[in-house]
Amino acid sequence: MKRTLYTILGVDPLATSEEIAAAYARLHAAFQSGSYDRNDWVLVREAYAVLSNKDKRGHYDRSQIAPPLTRSVDADAGSKAGFNLDWRYGLGAGLLVAALVYWSKGRAPAAPPLVAAQGASQVARQDNGAHGGNFPAQSQSQAVSAPVAGNGSGAMGMEDLFAKLSPFVARINMYNGASMVGTGSGVALGGNEIITNCHVALAGSRLQVKLGQDSYDATVTVADEERDLCKLAVKGLNAPAAVIGASGELRTGQRVIAIGAPHGLDLTISDGIVSSLRPLDGGTLIQTTAPVSPGSSGGGLFDSSGRLVGIVTFQMRTGQNLNFAAPAEWIGSMRTRRGGGLIAKMSAERAQENPAQSAQNGDLVVGEWHCNDPIGGTSVMIAFSDDRTLQMRYANRVSPGRWMYRESQLSIQFSNVNDTLRVEELSRDKMILKFNVGQRLVCARR
Repeated sequence: MKRTLYTILGVDPLATSEEIAAAYARLHAAFQSGSYDRNDWVLVREAYAVLSNKDKRGHYDRSQIAPPLTRSVDADAGSKAGFNLDWRYGLGAGLLVAALVYWSKGRAPAAPPLVAAQGASQVARQDNGAHGGNFPAQSQSQAVSAPVAGNGSGAMGMEDLFAKLSPFVARINMYNGASMVGTGSGVALGGNEIITNCHVALAGSRLQVKLGQDSYDATVTVADEERDLCKLAVKGLNAPAAVIGASGELRTGQRVIAIGAPHGLDLTISDGIVSSLRPLDGGTLIQTTAPVSPGSSGGGLFDSSGRLVGIVTFQMRTGQNLNFAAPAEWIGSMRTRRGGGLIAKMSAERAQENPAQSAQNGDLVVGEWHCNDPIGGTSVMIAFSDDRTLQMRYANRVSPGRWMYRESQLSIQFSNVNDTLRVEELSRDKMILKFNVGQRLVCARR
C-alpha cells in the first residue's frame, strides 16, 4: 500500500477533523509513554501539521490526484507505453516528496508539556527528543495546537496560554501557628476572591495566598465540603477573573492544560487530554492525563482557548496519569455545607487498593474510631474527617479540633490543647496511638 499522510496517522482519506485530532492524540499519548517509535514520530508530527490545516490538506489532496498523461511528440510504439508508465509514477512520487518538504517548513504540532517557574524569563520546551536540530524553532503565529474539540477555533499555543493564564493561578501556603504544614494551589475569580479545594483551605489554621510576587492573608468565606471547593477572601488582592467554561462542552480526547504549584513550585504548567468524562450528581468529573502532583490541588484545568473548565482535585496514587478535576461550573452554585465529597470517596478506594501507601499518606486515619485506654479504662470516640477536622466524644462532651498525619506522627489540635502522638500501628481496622508519657490508646474502626 502506498504510504500517505493519512496512513501515517492511521485514518481514512475522508476522515473528519475530529477523527484526525483523535488519531494524533492517541499517537501522542503512545509516544509520551515510550511505546511509539520516535523516528516515526517525526512523520506523525508532519502528517498532523498538514492534515489539521484545511488549506494545506486541500492542497495535499489535490497533489495526490495525477490526471492521465499523454505524449504529444512522436515516438516509436515500443518506447511509448514504457515512457507513459514511468512518467506517471515518477511525477506522483515527486509530488509526494515535494509536499513533505514544503510542509516541513510550515507549522509543527504543539510540543509536549512545558514547565515554567514564576519570574522566569523564558519557557523551556520539552519534547522528549522527538526532534533535534532538524526542525527550527517556529514563531508562535506558526505553531499548530494539539487536538481540540470541533475545529479548534480559538485554540492557543502553550507559550501564549501560559502568558495569558499565569496571572490567575496562585500558590496557597497553609500554616498552624508559625509552622507551614502544606502548600496548594488556587485560581483567581476576580477582585479579592480565590477558588481552591477545601482539603487545601481547611488544612491549616492560617492561610497565605501568593499571586505574582505578592503574598496576602486569606480567610475561608464559603466551604462547600460536599464538592471539596472553598472560596477565599484575600485581603488587599485585586486580581483579574479567569473565564469559566463548561465541562459539558468538553469531549474525550480534547487537549487540556493544568497550572498549579505542585510541591510548592509556583506556576507549573503541563498538558494532556481529557481521558474520560464521568457523570456525577450535579455535574461531570473530568479525568485527565495532564500531570499533577501533591500541591496541584485547587489549581486550574483549562481548555486550549484559556477557559477554566475544572479545579484539579485529586489523583489516584495507584496507576498512572489518573488525575481528576471538579467541574468549574460548580463554582457558581457553591454553598457552605459539610460532607465527604470526592476526596473522602477516593481516599476509601485508595485504602482498599494499596493499604501500605494509604497508611503512609494518612488516608487510613480518616473515619470513626472507638479508642480505649487499657490502663485507665476510659474510652473515647474520635471521628477523623478527610478535611483534617476531627470530633472527639467523651462522656457527654464533644470537642472539635484539627489533625495532621506525617511520618507516623499524628498531631491533634484542640482550642486550648496541642499534642503529638506516635502511631505505633495503623491498618484499615486497627490503630494504636502512644502519648509522650507512655499512655496508649488502642482504637478499632467503627
